[in-house]
Amino acid sequence: MKDDSTVASKGDRTLVHTWLLEEIQSGDAITKDGLENIASHKYKPGKYTKLDLLLNDSWAALTEMLPLWLAPNMVTTLGGMLCGLSYATLWVLSPNLDVSSGEIPDWAIALAGLCTYGYYTLDCMDGKQARRTGTSSPLGQLFDHGFDCICNLFHISAIGAIHLSGGSIWFLLLQVTNQFAFYCAQWEEYYTHVLPHAHGDWIGVTEVNYGIGTLILVNAFIDRRAFWEQTMGTLFPAGVMDYAPNWFEKLELRQFGTLGW
Repeated sequence: MKDDSTVASKGDRTLVHTWLLEEIQSGDAITKDGLENIASHKYKPGKYTKLDLLLNDSWAALTEMLPLWLAPNMVTTLGGMLCGLSYATLWVLSPNLDVSSGEIPDWAIALAGLCTYGYYTLDCMDGKQARRTGTSSPLGQLFDHGFDCICNLFHISAIGAIHLSGGSIWFLLLQVTNQFAFYCAQWEEYYTHVLPHAHGDWIGVTEVNYGIGTLILVNAFIDRRAFWEQTMGTLFPAGVMDYAPNWFEKLELRQFGTLGW
């Protein structure tokens, strides 16, 4: 294993570990080595799940319906616009995503669920459109995953909207874990040159994104406060709760769900 100084002297800093701040030259936002890494980057996806393989033909068929003049980055942008539309709608209706802002209308929750489906479907199509038009590039991947990072805020706000946990430590926990998981995937790709997006054959980003969309959409048709504010003491049999600590008995379903996430 070469040491950091040897690797750095040859211009390849992908093996140089940086915890927080990377040395910046000439006041640029990205180092010269970083720009070279972007220019030479080759996207290599990780393992595909069963659902990925099942839906791949559908995504390919939808991509074939796009005009050839439509840039892949525009497909990415359209998906991001769906996230922006839903985020703005929820923000206007409930700026704090809590009870003080009042109940969010069911139609807005349904819109958030449909936008989640649309966003992720377009996210699976932009790369296919790039290969179809011969315009694949490292910058395209940077643009794509940059939008994915921003759209994490949409996912967080949508989940916060269905159980109105804004302003609480639980909402902060939801946001931190979501963003940290996304960061870790990019961090791993930086060192391994493979972007992981699945754990085994059954759980991956496809299942998570479509699962979030389904969860949000279902919540448009139920009494959300009555459902999410149930306590563990009312959900589990008394015989089970006899062995549980007092704090768990008082834990609400929305808080339990955040811990599970």
